[in-house]
Amino acid sequence: MEKVRGVLVPRLPLLPTSVGSPLSPSAYVGRWRIGRPRGLVTAAPLHEQTADEEVAACAVCPTEICMVDLKKPKVVFVIGGPGSGKALQCERLEERYGLRRLTPGEILCNELQSHSERSRYLRDLLEGGDILPEDTLLDLLCESMAAPTRHGKNFLISGFPRDLRQAEEYEVKMGQPSLVLLLECSADTLTGRLQQRARTALRSQDGRDVEQDVQRRVESFCSTSQPVVSHYKHRGLLHKVDAERPPDEVFEQICGVLDNC
Repeated sequence: MEKVRGVLVPRLPLLPTSVGSPLSPSAYVGRWRIGRPRGLVTAAPLHEQTADEEVAACAVCPTEICMVDLKKPKVVFVIGGPGSGKALQCERLEERYGLRRLTPGEILCNELQSHSERSRYLRDLLEGGDILPEDTLLDLLCESMAAPTRHGKNFLISGFPRDLRQAEEYEVKMGQPSLVLLLECSADTLTGRLQQRARTALRSQDGRDVEQDVQRRVESFCSTSQPVVSHYKHRGLLHKVDAERPPDEVFEQICGVLDNC
């Protein structure tokens, strides 16, 4: 027995390492939660300890031992139609708040450029004119968020989810996002911005092709986004931003939301 902070505490047994040196008390954390190590003589399980023993155990444990879960990273979804300004705003938010920006399209491009077996499979599908499996983008996004180099990061995910199915399946795999930003623009504003962007890009398509492509993209977003918006509104996660305004004003609105969440 030893006295710690005025409480008599049984001395914890030492756990030998492969080279014969004792581990520190923090070494018990992972082992205790997964299961009792073989050959280790331990104190009674927590559910069998008295209240005094539980207090004493916390008195000698490092702070992290008494924590049940690690802090969950903040995940912010940014949804908005093509031409709503998602890329610009996410770039500025990444710089101000230190969020790790992820875009499913960029993640897919990185995967296609890799030399993995999956990338070869996906390239073969695309080159053959086939549609990628429905879960491809979601799986790649979840894997990217879980990568060891991104542990402890808060995420800013642009252009996701694209439909209600993606929203629901993401929640099954990763849980709910922290909040969802909707950059609201009318269909006329989105169309006008995309047409202006196409004219300045000097595309080889003729005017009719550009107009049809713009119209298709805007209509697709409007038809698939409404169920997503309703889904997050029902959960109290949706924050609408007036993206008709100039970029600086839009950014101020978004910062106001993030600073109060």
